Amino acid sequence: MAVRSLVRELIGANALVAVYAQEDADTFIVTRILALEADSLELDFTGDEARLQDLMRAPFLTLVGVPGSVKIQFRLEDVQLERAARRNPAPSDLGAAGTLTARLPATGWRVQRRNAFRVKPPEEDGATVTFRPSRGGEFKGQLTDLSVGGLAALWPSDAPEPELGSTLRHCRIDARDIAPIPCDLRVVRVDHAEGMPARLSCEFYAMPQTVARFVQLYVMDIEKRARLAANRKG
Repeated sequence: MAVRSLVRELIGANALVAVYAQEDADTFIVTRILALEADSLELDFTGDEARLQDLMRAPFLTLVGVPGSVKIQFRLEDVQLERAARRNPAPSDLGAAGTLTARLPATGWRVQRRNAFRVKPPEEDGATVTFRPSRGGEFKGQLTDLSVGGLAALWPSDAPEPELGSTLRHCRIDARDIAPIPCDLRVVRVDHAEGMPARLSCEFYAMPQTVARFVQLYVMDIEKRARLAANRKG
């Protein structure tokens, strides 16, 4: 019953989940849980045939979801693919598509965090946030951490600080190798340290699900690279 409750939590939040081949950080898909049955669960799958084969060859899959401030993880076994029926598919539409069905896990992990899971972009990403205060102008600051719920960035010392609770509309996240991510930000905290620019903590405001997906993909990419770097050092 506890495991079923965790699955329902992911479904209720319409949360994106990452499904890895075993614990391989380089082989994964991002999808959603479609349904919970008596002894199984179903996930959406749309991807290329090579990715499908890598997943299906693995002895088990690892599912990770982060609904809000909680990280939920399962090990999926007895995974099967049911391909979607297509009429007269185009040549570009011949990849694997359908649903993945797996036996309901016997065990799950739920890790409560004070805030949504946060990552720090590596310096080589050159990640920045472009702010557009209501008073006009445009200011750019270094992105210091990111989560699916919000971000923190350095506020330029030559710009007037926004008020707590104010909303900064039409802002943008930029980094190497990702498309710009538009966002509206609500200021929740301003930290000051001697000799340093102010650090602005913001939550995403009314972010569309399609945009939130790109944020989560970038968060997952940063986390994956951090794990690989830690493994190489180890």
